[in-house]
Amino acid sequence: MSARAFAAQLRDTVVDLKAKGTLTIGCDTLIAYLDEVLKSPSAEITEPDLARYRAELELWVERHRNSHSASLELFRSVIESGQNAIRSSFLLNGGAAVAVLAFIGHLAEHEPSKVSVFSESLLFFVIGVFTIAVTSGVTYLSQWLYAAEDGDWKERAGRWLNIAAIVIGLSSYGWFILGMCRAYTSFKDFVH
Repeated sequence: MSARAFAAQLRDTVVDLKAKGTLTIGCDTLIAYLDEVLKSPSAEITEPDLARYRAELELWVERHRNSHSASLELFRSVIESGQNAIRSSFLLNGGAAVAVLAFIGHLAEHEPSKVSVFSESLLFFVIGVFTIAVTSGVTYLSQWLYAAEDGDWKERAGRWLNIAAIVIGLSSYGWFILGMCRAYTSFKDFVH
């Protein structure tokens, strides 16, 4: 409460007491009244308090905006990294499958009896391509469920599908490693 508002309130109280017939106010009574005024919450906000509240609100809004921007950028980074991982696995397995298939095609013309030696490595690469294609579909489905506003179960299902997409995506790298190991032993046996 400002000094002017306090003085106006004190004056109004004294005028009210005088109108009711009180000609003098004792010091103890005045002190008790002033103590009550000091204990009561301030009904008026001073200009410095208002400026401080505005500054705190602006600071809170700015922090919230920065936090939201950082979270959004992190989410975009995670999505982009996941897409790059899917592309790289598809390129690894797909490229290896095409290379082995081209080699088997050439081998079928010159030594058809040796084709079966390389068919297992081709199968591993094809399974790797299939698993990464499934990963892409499961990733889409999990993001669709995350975006749904209908309920909590969709968010939980999206989280589980996200974990499944990661596991299936990692398995495609495993299929690539198995295919490479099998191709290596096939080439090694082919030479002997």
